[in-house]
Amino acid sequence: MSEMNDAASSAGRYAAVIIAYHRPDLLTAVLDRLDEQTRRPDLVIVVDNGGDIAESSLTGLALAPVLIRRADNPGYGAAVNTAAAYAREAGIQNLLVLTHDAVFSPTLAEALVGALDADPDAGCVAPTLRWVSRPERVFSSGGVLTRGGRAYHRIDEIAGPRAVHWVDGAIALFRLRALEGIGGIDERYFLYFEDVDTGWSLARAGWRTLVVPESAQQEPGAHPLRLGIRNMVLFARKAGLPAGPVALAVMRRVGEELIVAVRRDRRLPVFSVIRGIADGVAGRRGKP
Repeated sequence: MSEMNDAASSAGRYAAVIIAYHRPDLLTAVLDRLDEQTRRPDLVIVVDNGGDIAESSLTGLALAPVLIRRADNPGYGAAVNTAAAYAREAGIQNLLVLTHDAVFSPTLAEALVGALDADPDAGCVAPTLRWVSRPERVFSSGGVLTRGGRAYHRIDEIAGPRAVHWVDGAIALFRLRALEGIGGIDERYFLYFEDVDTGWSLARAGWRTLVVPESAQQEPGAHPLRLGIRNMVLFARKAGLPAGPVALAVMRRVGEELIVAVRRDRRLPVFSVIRGIADGVAGRRGKP
C-alpha cells in the first residue's frame, strides 16, 4: 500500500527547464512565473545555450535553478535532452519545457500536469498559444502534419483537450518515459521542425499529443529560410514520406516563404531555398 501511495504522489512531480539564450531579463521573468505556479516545480533547470548567464544573476530568487551552460549552442533538442537526463536522475517523471520568452499564468503547470495524469496514453501536453502582442488571437492550438510533410498550426479555439499531430515547442510538458522511448528530441534539426518530428515519433510509439484550452503566450520569431527548408526535407527523408507529395509540399512552402520575403524585405532569396533543399537531400544537420 505504501508503494502505491508513493507512486501516486510522484506521478504529478515535474521538473521545469528553461532554454535561455543571451536574455537574462527574459529568463528572470520566466523564473518568477514558475515561482507563482499553483503547482510549483520540484526542480528547475536552466540550460544556457548562449553561455553568458551569470550564476550571480540567479541568486536570491525564490526558485534556485540548476544552471547548465552550453556555450556552443547545440540547439533546442540538445537542451531538452540534457535537462531530461538530469530530471530522470532526480527521479522526476515529467518535464515542462519553456523557452525564455514564454509567458504563462499561475495555473499553467496544474492544467498541463492534470491533463497528462488524466490520459495515460498522452506523452506530451501543451497549452493553446496566443500572440504576446495580440493576446486575443490564437497562434497555435496544435499542429497538423500533411502526407507530404507540410506542417502548420491550427488557430481555432478549443473547449477541451484535443489530440493533435504535434505541438509548438515553446511550452510543452513531456512524460519522460515517452520521451525516452523515442530516443529524446532529435538533435539533427538544431532549431525548427523538431517539435513536428517529436509529435510524429510519439505517435509511432503509441503516445498521444494533446493541446488543452489553458492559454499561454509567445511571440513567434522568424527562422532562416535555408534552415526551415532543410529541416523539412530532413524530416521527410527520416519519415520515409512519398516523394510526390513531399515535392508538392516543399514547393508550396517555398512559394509562401518567397512571397513573404518579397513583401517584407523586397528581395527574392532563391539561393537560400536552393541551399536548404541541397542540405536536406545531402543529410546535413546541426547548425546551418
